[in-house]
Amino acid sequence: MGEADGEYEELPQLRLADGTDPAQVSWPDLGYADAYLKSYETFAALRKEGVIPADVRFQVEYPTPLASIGGYIVPEQQQALLGSYEQAMFADLARLLAAVPADEVAVQWDVAVEFGVLEETFAPGGAQAFDAIIVGLARCIDQVPAEIPAGLHMCYGDYGHQHFKQPESLALQVRVLNAVAAAARRPVSFVSFTVPQYQREDGYFAPLAQLTADPGTELNFALVPYHPAEQAPGTTDAQVRLIDAALAASPGGGRDWGVCTECGLGRASRDEIPALLDLHRHIITAR
Repeated sequence: MGEADGEYEELPQLRLADGTDPAQVSWPDLGYADAYLKSYETFAALRKEGVIPADVRFQVEYPTPLASIGGYIVPEQQQALLGSYEQAMFADLARLLAAVPADEVAVQWDVAVEFGVLEETFAPGGAQAFDAIIVGLARCIDQVPAEIPAGLHMCYGDYGHQHFKQPESLALQVRVLNAVAAAARRPVSFVSFTVPQYQREDGYFAPLAQLTADPGTELNFALVPYHPAEQAPGTTDAQVRLIDAALAASPGGGRDWGVCTECGLGRASRDEIPALLDLHRHIITAR
């Protein structure tokens, strides 16, 4: 069972060989920068041809260090290896950002495993886990120079377009964003919130009234359904209305916001992309 049929499987977990000192572990090239630099060549060529507008940034997404360590290392050795892996990932990011002009790039951190921990789906959560996760996410945001947009994709998983758990409301996502924004030394530039495509209950969106993050943080809500034919008529209109009402009651007041799918376009099939892009345009225009 796995991604192909929409069910989550247990990942194989690794451990250090007996007698190995975690402090002596060195990580090989993680490969993210190499892959993104190849993609940037394509991006730059399309921009030169006029296919991509000149003011569009090349957005890269990195998993958080906890995502890789938490997914593939046995629990009792994760903390011993997290620090060195984090430094390897930050070094990979720095190499990428040194090669791409600052005014052409944006960085998004994929925050999914963290929500699995906080929802106690993957591992025990609690106050101690929340505090450690916020510190780690703030470090991720702070690794991006201030002149480059840095954001968070708050995710509940997307195996077969299915979540590991359906969020009960936006309360935890709002709490995480508020805490990271307060802890980081630089602003969180943008964020995406998970919204299940069927969700149109007032209680789901009401926690947005507690949003204290900087009004300059760009908010994006996952209102673009992967399966629009399965969505009840009027759902998107209800979602828009409830988001606007909750934000109007927040300390920052009402603001403009954007839309997205729940987990980007990477797992959508090639022939689904045009329709999903049209849905983005339709929802934005209708607002």
